[in-house]
Amino acid sequence: MKPVSLGIIGCGIAARELHWPALRNLKDKFEIKMVCSRTEESAKSFSEMVGGVPYTIDYKEMLNSKEVEAVDIILPIHMNYQVILDSLKKKKHVIVEKPIASNLSDAKKMLSFEKRFKQVMMVAENYRYHPLYRRTKGIIDEGRIGELYGLFWNCFRYIDRTSKYAQMEWRINHQYEGGFVTDAGIHNIAAIRMIGGEISSGIAAIECINPTIGRMDSMSFLFATSQHVKGVFNIYYSVNGYSEEKLLLLGTEGSIVVENNTIIIKKKDEPDSIERIESDGGYTAEFEDFYKAIREGKATESPFSEAYMDLQVMLGAIESAQK
Repeated sequence: MKPVSLGIIGCGIAARELHWPALRNLKDKFEIKMVCSRTEESAKSFSEMVGGVPYTIDYKEMLNSKEVEAVDIILPIHMNYQVILDSLKKKKHVIVEKPIASNLSDAKKMLSFEKRFKQVMMVAENYRYHPLYRRTKGIIDEGRIGELYGLFWNCFRYIDRTSKYAQMEWRINHQYEGGFVTDAGIHNIAAIRMIGGEISSGIAAIECINPTIGRMDSMSFLFATSQHVKGVFNIYYSVNGYSEEKLLLLGTEGSIVVENNTIIIKKKDEPDSIERIESDGGYTAEFEDFYKAIREGKATESPFSEAYMDLQVMLGAIESAQK
């Protein structure tokens, strides 16, 4: 099957450091035909990075090109709705960076797109494809720790205005609710739903430690799932002097610790079982899924409906804290 002719809308950090390396691994499946950025400098430099393809500062020029059959949208979140709609109207297949939208109203309207348009549309939520979390779910499904009843995820790190991710005013000024917490935490919500089931209830507490990176930078979310799992998700971005990224899963017959690309199964009176998972974080796999959906007609594993539910949980948690 021939490669998908792809246009990339948005030439920032995610395009350069996350999407391009994955697409470079899939040259037999994707051929980049054009790139677009809001500034000529950014568009030109990214064009050179991916092989000297044509570039534009007007995404509608790309959408009018017969050379482009699919678009990869990597823009500030509040721009997603209109650019996705314009792309689908021009009969382009769409993959868009998470979160799906800046608010639930736009996200809900996007749910109707699958009925209105025939093109493939999916959200690039790499945690749905991340081998670390897929394998973790597999271990639980195999019954190796018995029945899962507890899930605790700590994300502690330090970000200030020197961070490359804190240079975007749209993120710092909260053109979507939650700033860094929503932008990064949506990944964890996707994985939590995949591993522990749909979140059926919850309440959160939020805090702003460092106002220079937004109105909130910290959240603790206490929740329960439809599979009777109780959990706490902590995401704190102004932790001074300490960092941690650890998922702890409690089962009736054992526990799992997921940390540093390693899965450790712990059981009483037994030696630890350790699996090391090497991957690119699921980015290549998500584009392979996009390709199969276009060329083979397979349903994508990350449709708009899943991304909507991720956003609904995250924004619902923040709303519970504000109330």
